[in-house]
Order: sequence, then structure tokens, then C-alpha cells
Amino acid sequence: MQDQLKELNRIVKKDLMPERPKKGFGKFFKSLALLFFFGIILSSLVYVFPHFKTALKREVFITAQGQTMGLVFPSAAPVNHRVNLLFLGIPGEGYIGENMTDTIIIVNSGTKGENPIGISIPRDLLVKAPSQDYYTKINALYGLGKDKEQGVELIKSAIKEVAGLDIDYFIVFDLEGVKNIIDSLGGIDVVVEKDIYDPNFPAPYNSYETFSLKRGVHHLDGETALKYLRSRNAPEGDFSRIKRQQEVINILKNKITSLNFFWDFPIILSVWKNFTSHTYTNIDVTDIKYAWNLISKTNLETIKFATLDMQENQLLNNGTMVLNGLNAYILEPKVGRDNFSAIQAYVKNLIGD
Repeated sequence: MQDQLKELNRIVKKDLMPERPKKGFGKFFKSLALLFFFGIILSSLVYVFPHFKTALKREVFITAQGQTMGLVFPSAAPVNHRVNLLFLGIPGEGYIGENMTDTIIIVNSGTKGENPIGISIPRDLLVKAPSQDYYTKINALYGLGKDKEQGVELIKSAIKEVAGLDIDYFIVFDLEGVKNIIDSLGGIDVVVEKDIYDPNFPAPYNSYETFSLKRGVHHLDGETALKYLRSRNAPEGDFSRIKRQQEVINILKNKITSLNFFWDFPIILSVWKNFTSHTYTNIDVTDIKYAWNLISKTNLETIKFATLDMQENQLLNNGTMVLNGLNAYILEPKVGRDNFSAIQAYVKNLIGD
């Protein structure tokens, strides 16, 4: 009888006493489990990325029950540090000059990707090979390394000397990856400002072919887009090619960020697979938020995009020089060979202190 009264008393108390507010652990753990599930998928996709040893200040946000908790990774850099992300484009295996970095673009931004500034360095810029006593073009440095890691360090060292910038992140991508990504997105639409006619466009097996595009709007597949990006047969030479690279980067950025995660998931997966299989980078999973902020917040149509050149900023002179036994076209500082002070001052003024 006493046992029955105790049970009745427990039930009545439970009904009458105000229930303690629940902390939402059930939903929290469900959210955490879902996050963990996506984390496994994301980690499996980016397992090829080496860990970034010197972490900058990065934030990862987890939202649960309407509350946002910020996890701040340790930082060796001051809070007002601006991040330098280096893009290097190489032809890749099977192409002439497979390790030549014909695309050299630095994106400087805040630690959350804010206020980005782009700086393009022409491939023909003359530099001294780091720790060596001979000259070469800056686009040859990556191929001088005994491996990818050393190749990146060589070009980072040169950029430090030329522009006075320390590179925090880098992405090396090849042409095959760019071609596949463009095809995955269904091609791109470009505006050709002047007729392009290049009778000496590099072709397989050390041969040449003719590439031409008339002035106007064109829809390009991956293969044609690569030719559009690489052709240098124009009055402005490499500088016209740099402008086309900036144009295509903007188009790709807009197409990728407009994709819907659910409806366009097969496309997103294809783009991601091509990115991971055709790039070498030090961006790992803990840096994804910075990378996404940079991509999603950047409007490349209004971004301050500068190119070291001979006309607009008049920082360079052109000429010729014997390199590797051949007479080569080069660019060098207008104030004198090996004197990068004016370029460093220009870059410093561009990005601020």
C-alpha cells in the first residue's frame, strides 16, 4: 500500500510541479550529429590537403538552438593582419612548359575575406633565382623546385622580394582542372572586346595551331575557354591575357556561388572533385570559412584589381635577355634591374599599411 502511495505521490508531484526548462540537448545533439555527418563528408573530400602549420586567426561557427558559438583558432598574426592568397596556374602534365606558372595572382584581404584587392604579376618579370646567382623569369621558379613544396617556396620568396608580401595561402591549379570545371558548369559566356587571331597557339606534341575568336559574345566550352585564357598573340601581349584571366575568374566565381546546394549538388560535387584532383594547396578544412568568405563576399567586377605593367602604373620596362642560351622577352623594374623598391611602395599604397 505504501509503495502504491509513493508512486501516486510521484506522479502527482510531476504533474503539479513546474517542469525544469529543458536545455535542448536532444535537438543540440541532433544538430551536432548532422554537423558531424557533413564534417565526415567534407573531410573525406579535402583529405588531400596538407595541414597548414602556421594558423592565422580563423573562426568556425556552429549554430544550435538559435545560439551561435565561435571557435577561434590560435593566431600567430595580429588581429589587423591582412591575408595573402596566391593563385598559381600551370599548364600541367601533357602541355608544353607543364610547370610554368603563367598565371600569378595575389588576392590580399582581411582575415574574414573582407576588402579584397587583386594583384597580377606578369609571367615575364625578370628575377634572380632565390639563393642562386642567375636570372630567370618568375614563371620558371615553380619548375625549378625539386618538388611542389620547394617550387612554391621559391616563388613565395620571389614575391616577397618583388612585392614585399608574405604569402599565407596558396593554390596551384592546372589547365585540365580549369577545363573540367568549366565543362561541369555548362560552359561560360565571355565578351571578346577585339578579334583574336593566334596562328601560333601551342598544340599537343610540340606543334602549333590557329586559334581565333571574333569580337562579340561567345559561349565557350572548357577546351575553347583554355585557348581564350592562354592566347598571347595581341598587341598588349601577356597583359591582354591577364585581363582575360581576371574576366574568367569573375565569371566562374559568379556561376559557382549561384549554385543551389540541393538542386545543383551533382554539379557542386563535380566541381569539387575537379578542384581537389587538379590543385595543390595548403588550405585545409579549418580554413574553409576564410576561403568561402573570400569567394562569396568578393565582387570581382568592382574589386581593385591591379597589374604590374608598363602603362597604367609605369612600373616596368620591357626588353630582351639571353636566358638558357635563348634570346628571351623580359620585363624588369623601370627604376633598374633588381630594384623593386617602387613596386613595393606601389603595393603598400594599394593595400594600405
